[in-house]
Amino acid sequence: MNIYSNLQLKKQGGAVFVTGMLFLLVLTLLGITVTKMSTIEERMSGNMRDRMIAMQAAEMGLRYAEQHIRDNDSTTNTPKSIDGIAEFDAVCTAGLCYYGAGVVAPVVPASTTYCTPTCPISYVEGNVFRTDGAAYTAPLLPIGVPAPTYLIEGIQKTPPGSGLRYYYRITIRAQGAKPGTVVWLQEVFRP
Repeated sequence: MNIYSNLQLKKQGGAVFVTGMLFLLVLTLLGITVTKMSTIEERMSGNMRDRMIAMQAAEMGLRYAEQHIRDNDSTTNTPKSIDGIAEFDAVCTAGLCYYGAGVVAPVVPASTTYCTPTCPISYVEGNVFRTDGAAYTAPLLPIGVPAPTYLIEGIQKTPPGSGLRYYYRITIRAQGAKPGTVVWLQEVFRP
């Protein structure tokens, strides 16, 4: 009977070894999968962060362009403040575009088709604007983020029952820390 029990132990020892190896293989595959998932999630969060940086730069650029239009103090005119559409033209000289009365703006962005070498306008950190006695200083951009650029398109309207009004369509292009992360924002602004 002693010989029989030794034979049984040898057969069971082989089965345990195979089962243990399969269990280790499953655990290894599970570990590799978890590592890959965490790497992908890290990349996704990095891309989301860069997108948010680009969005914040674009929002800063919009506020900057609004102050550019509003600035009514001749001592802080860098860039020059805007009043009406006198300095606007169809080739967007200095980033100021006007296509004419009754003419529809181009489908392709003006920065692609109509820009002269001096446009679009670039955001400049530290520029000071004065509007109605209050000063606005353009804040610093995050490190590694290039300055956003913008165009201002003049729109002239005469609403029923009122005089001539000017509106300005601002188109901003901002980039995150990575060159491939770009945000475009557009708003119609009436000072």
